[in-house]
Amino acid sequence: MPEPETLNAEVARVSDAWAAIGSDPSMIRLMSYRSDLIPPFFDFYLQMRGNGLVTAKVKELARFQIARLNTCRYCLQSLSTLAESQGITDEHIAEIEHRRPGLFTSQEIAAMDLAKALWNNAAEAGTDKELMDRLHAEFNDAQIVELVWAIAMYIGLGKMVVFSGIVRDN
Repeated sequence: MPEPETLNAEVARVSDAWAAIGSDPSMIRLMSYRSDLIPPFFDFYLQMRGNGLVTAKVKELARFQIARLNTCRYCLQSLSTLAESQGITDEHIAEIEHRRPGLFTSQEIAAMDLAKALWNNAAEAGTDKELMDRLHAEFNDAQIVELVWAIAMYIGLGKMVVFSGIVRDN
């Protein structure tokens, strides 16, 4: 993986911004083999991860569900500034599987269940009537599309991290 001092100025700027949101810059270093894609990817990533049609908190909990499924120590090692700003605590992360009553909203649970279903088998998830009914009770069609898009991004990035074996710099 490229060392920090080898990054071009634009990628180094993104790496610093990535660290500022509480994410580890080793991910940017890994992706820097395509440095031309880093700035537009980072802009897209922040927009997709932030508040949109679906709240950032709901998407962040879905991201942690994916991290648990991937056993991604990179993502689970610490809460990002982004997660903390959404009110997510270590208790939320510890309870993603057991879901202590009162800790998560029904919308958050539906999003985490969607993340798990997409991670397991996207084709089956799309035909699971019970899941789809729950999703439509919590989200409109546009919100479901945004949520699926965000989850798909988290699945892809998470698998890349696990495959590459990167560890957090900090």
